[in-house]
Amino acid sequence: MTKTESIATDGPACGCDSCAAADLPANPFVALRVAYGMLLGEDDFDALMANPRGKLMLHQAWLHGAGVVHGLDVRRDGTRNLKVLPGLAVDGAGRELYQDCTVTLDVRQLLDAAGLKDSADCSTETVDAYLVAAFSACPSSAVPVLADPCDVTRKHDEFSRIREQVTYSLRTKPGPAAVYGYHRVRVLLGLEPVLNDDGAGREALAARKRAAGVAPEQRAGALLAEFRQLAARDEIELEPAHQAGDCYPTLFPAEVDEAGVVLAAVVVSIRDADGAAEVTVEVPDTSVRNVLLPTGVIQELVCGLAPGLIGTAVTLDGGGPRVSGEAELSEQGRRLSFAVTADVLPASLRRAIVITSLSERGWVEEDIDTVRYEPKEHRVIIELADRPINDLVRLIVRGTGPTPVYGDKPRVPLAGRVGGPPGTAENGHDAVLTLPNPLVDRRAGS
Repeated sequence: MTKTESIATDGPACGCDSCAAADLPANPFVALRVAYGMLLGEDDFDALMANPRGKLMLHQAWLHGAGVVHGLDVRRDGTRNLKVLPGLAVDGAGRELYQDCTVTLDVRQLLDAAGLKDSADCSTETVDAYLVAAFSACPSSAVPVLADPCDVTRKHDEFSRIREQVTYSLRTKPGPAAVYGYHRVRVLLGLEPVLNDDGAGREALAARKRAAGVAPEQRAGALLAEFRQLAARDEIELEPAHQAGDCYPTLFPAEVDEAGVVLAAVVVSIRDADGAAEVTVEVPDTSVRNVLLPTGVIQELVCGLAPGLIGTAVTLDGGGPRVSGEAELSEQGRRLSFAVTADVLPASLRRAIVITSLSERGWVEEDIDTVRYEPKEHRVIIELADRPINDLVRLIVRGTGPTPVYGDKPRVPLAGRVGGPPGTAENGHDAVLTLPNPLVDRRAGS
């Protein structure tokens, strides 16, 4: 049978005053060394438990992060209460938050505790908040102990257990534990945008373009190489919370007081009803929480990305030249040029190139005088019979059909544009480049 416990505020569940100092020690870099005949005291037992506990917390905080492992569903209970179901989470300091029963939270008291409920007038106020689960520890199980002769209180009992619990609060911001690094890696994989004055983001965007510019069968390896470079840069910039000079006041990515786990976004309406605040809570949104996936699931999800990176079927590229970059139109409008990645046969160019422009009446085919190839610059130069007069100019360089552009070494058709699918030794791909006609803007301004 599911147990139900009612917790009104974000204070300790047991209601004691000593919970703040009840947490056990955690020191992953000091271990107890025991020798025969050594007298062990309280500090020694602290060191004995602090080492493995600190190592586990350090591992979980940095390598897993804060998030929900299972359960902890948040539901609305009536109009002003929230219900949190049993479950497990890990906070930003690597501590487990275990809730073994269903907890009912009074949203009015959570608002009061967070200072979010002002004295209302006749209007309705809407509060957007986050429900955050935090670690709490309370001493329990008092047992008789020998009195300390220096203790004037002559205390004869002491708590022998620490009970780890979960407390809940409402916050207007998710908190540091919900903020994750690795911005470069996230931009590389398309998970975050490039912001203003974002040097790291632009660095990752350039890496993404480089990976996309290689042949499809080489793209997975190129992406891995870029990933490693950017992940190293991101990792170097990581630091524990509140770095001060050369010393770290904490070992963890979040301070222990700010290490809570976001469970849901909550929208609360507060309306004045005859001098009393009437609170209504909407259905919580649990999609804002971070979920910690098991390693086995992550492995299978990564394998599911393979077709998007290497294709469902691998086609070996025939090694044909590709069109690189954009086409350039000269200031006079009589010369159009584009770059290629490898030497082409000049004799194959003339019948493989078509230039059109779009008018109000439709497409117009532009007359070409000559086409030549500049091997030193790997550039194709097209001399036009007249300047294009329409807004949009479209250049088609054929790698298919009866008269494609052919490479010199090897003698294979044009493989399309850089970053496109592979072309074979028998059939390549067309390269299509579209550019606005700058002469139209000049004529309009004159």
